[in-house]
Amino acid sequence: MTLRLPAMLLALAVGVGLWPLAGLWYTSLRQAELTAQPTQVATVDAEELTVSAEQQAAYHVLSAARALDRQGKTSGYVVITAVQGYRSVIRVQSTFSADAQRLAGIRVLSQNETEYLGERVATEGFTSRFAGRKAPLKLWGSAAQGSPVDGLSGSTISARAVVQAVNDAHRFLQAYL
Repeated sequence: MTLRLPAMLLALAVGVGLWPLAGLWYTSLRQAELTAQPTQVATVDAEELTVSAEQQAAYHVLSAARALDRQGKTSGYVVITAVQGYRSVIRVQSTFSADAQRLAGIRVLSQNETEYLGERVATEGFTSRFAGRKAPLKLWGSAAQGSPVDGLSGSTISARAVVQAVNDAHRFLQAYL
């Protein structure tokens, strides 16, 4: 009886200690699937997509367009969404591949977040983390499903708003197509 308690405590300690490693192992296995080389969207022309009032409200979409290549074929999609950040509305332009599954990149068009913290969502250092990711996205450490993106220390709400804007654009495209 006295040997069971230490054995159970040892098994519990090993199980609890290995749990974070299992998540890291799983994520590293899926990393190639979730990320890739940045997708290029060759654009010669664009065709505006019709966005209904219901879609604007449901997906926070301000505008959307289909990017066309020289042959007139779809080369990608560009969607502009606006979501509430910590202090301001953040407008994000998301560019997706032709299948609307992978991000070519994002650009923060406007924001008025906290100086030195939230405003970093508009920097190349943050926005470059999105290129090549498979949508939907999530911040690292989040329980949500999706490709993980590193957040910004000290500005979680602003970073979460940008991820939401990109995911809203993706959901809009899934519903539209």
